[in-house]
Amino acid sequence: MSKFRFAIVTGAVALLLMGCSGTSSPEESLHDVMEDTVSKEKPYAEAQKPLQELEKKEQNLYETIMGLGMKEMDKIQELSDEALENVDKRKEYIQKEQTSMDEAKETFADASKYIEKLDDADLKKQAQSLEKTMKARYELHAKLTKSYLSVLDGDKELYEMLKKEDLTMEQLEKQVTSINKEYEKVSKLNDEYNDKTKEYNEAKKDLYSNAAFEEIDE
Repeated sequence: MSKFRFAIVTGAVALLLMGCSGTSSPEESLHDVMEDTVSKEKPYAEAQKPLQELEKKEQNLYETIMGLGMKEMDKIQELSDEALENVDKRKEYIQKEQTSMDEAKETFADASKYIEKLDDADLKKQAQSLEKTMKARYELHAKLTKSYLSVLDGDKELYEMLKKEDLTMEQLEKQVTSINKEYEKVSKLNDEYNDKTKEYNEAKKDLYSNAAFEEIDE
């Protein structure tokens, strides 16, 4: 019924310009945590394209079903079954996505101890702000996932209803209205999440520059 695009955190190969020593500096360790976080989010990033393709396919199925008359119940039931399979596949991708984000969140949690060890007061303040942004991003993603799963539950109920020959127009309209309200919530959270991701990526780029990292695009 709708299609969403999720922003991802960007990574880069970075070279330290601070010289080498036997042990890693807080700056180096912080950099490693941030890049490890990008790696942990890779399965999440890879899930975006197939998920969007499934959303587009579901939209087409819904529109086709809505264009059929009750005399074509066999076709409606066939397409509804296909839509139900689509819902299950989307749920699988969302669950894989959440697992990836949970692991990334756990990895990023290590950033705090290195931020506290930074000697440069301005750099430390900048890093703390970035950390706050990333934590807010993960909170938004958790809310977004919960809301999206609620949408999938509504979609599943809708297509189960469409298979019933005694379905009334009132029941159908009530369900569609309910789903559309949930999609509005998802859309709002999606926008907030994407904005927060962009904010983090920009803050990360600035931090790398100020921490004397040189970014080389992969």
